[in-house]
Amino acid sequence: MKRLAYPAVLLMTLGLMGASSDPYSALAPEQKSLLEPVVERYVRDQIKQDWTDLWDIQDQTSDLKNELLLGHRDAPDLSKEQFVSAMRETIGTGYPRLRSFELREVKADKGNFIMIGCGYATREEWKQKGFVIAGIRVVDGKPKIDLWSMTSDSCS
Repeated sequence: MKRLAYPAVLLMTLGLMGASSDPYSALAPEQKSLLEPVVERYVRDQIKQDWTDLWDIQDQTSDLKNELLLGHRDAPDLSKEQFVSAMRETIGTGYPRLRSFELREVKADKGNFIMIGCGYATREEWKQKGFVIAGIRVVDGKPKIDLWSMTSDSCS
């Protein structure tokens, strides 16, 4: 009987992993269809540094403005040209550049959403792998993604 216990546990574990392999599984189908293309676009734009495309889906929060405009949290939203210029000047030097990202989960949170994944980021000589988290809110039917942050916890 002991010989069967380990394979049974392994099969149960694999079954559970398969059931939760969809990072959008915690969402309703309509939420998934709304968020999935924007999350994929956000990640692609961050990694490829396509700031012109990112401007359309980036939530211009006070945290973003604080990073890009050196503390001007209450500045008006940036135009596309201002945003692209600020991102080119800041990402990779003042703020880390996201080099890779594997989405783990998108879930609802207090009327908004959170995306969580495992990422690798660099800034000058600094390098880190850890959990990447970003907030998502829907504004006028369009998802907007906040500035991402990284935990110091390693992920595999």
